[in-house]
Amino acid sequence: MDQEHRVALKFAYDGSAFYGFQRQPDKVTVEGALVNALTKIGAMRSPRECGYRSSSRTDRGVSALGNVVSFRTSFATKELCPAVNSEMEDVWAYSAVDVPDTFNPRAARQRWYRYYLAKSDQDAISMRQIAARFVGVHDFSGYARKDRRNPMRKIDSIEISDVGMFFAVDFKAESFLWNMVRRIVWMMNEGSSGRLAVDSIGPDAHQKPSRIGLAPPEYLVLMDIDCGIEFPVDKRASLGIAKDIERRVRESGMRAAFAQSIRGLL
Repeated sequence: MDQEHRVALKFAYDGSAFYGFQRQPDKVTVEGALVNALTKIGAMRSPRECGYRSSSRTDRGVSALGNVVSFRTSFATKELCPAVNSEMEDVWAYSAVDVPDTFNPRAARQRWYRYYLAKSDQDAISMRQIAARFVGVHDFSGYARKDRRNPMRKIDSIEISDVGMFFAVDFKAESFLWNMVRRIVWMMNEGSSGRLAVDSIGPDAHQKPSRIGLAPPEYLVLMDIDCGIEFPVDKRASLGIAKDIERRVRESGMRAAFAQSIRGLL
């Protein structure tokens, strides 16, 4: 065992398997699974004792490719990812690095979210025009779930790309309000499909719509968090993760093929 030090752990998870990220009594959550696994392998006594800190608390159904937590531990950093992965399902730790004790993943430089918006009758040009209205510093109080935080936020960029069956809508900003991305995507979808007046869309619009809906959480992914440090991928952990992902891809492919077969009968 090493002497106690602070470590930052980067990990991915399938949000559909959990009742959100944050620990909740009697609920299976990402954070609960992670903390339980760290405790089981002896890398953590308790979150409070170890100065546990998390970067982003995603909603129920939202997945992640690159969330980050940090905590003090005496567990060997190079052994951490393979060990904790052996005790978890649907969560995959793939990088662990030593960081100063002052490191706080909550104070990230930038967060990157991607929403996979299913293609239907959207006009891509209109969608990009609407997206441009949200870039920059604005009061997003009308586009987020009400809370006590300052509603002023700066969105660095919103990029839209064609990825087959979906439009990938990439949001980058230092921080987001609760439900902010999903509400903006809902507005972009409604406006670009002609179901909502384009003039009523945007944080600075004079005429606000009577209702702002929420895009489904299952298509939202926390892609990455820039904490100002490098996270090299643990090669031993990546081998185990790759096998698990390959199995999931095969199973998903089989379900998709079966669905296509049923569709062919109709």
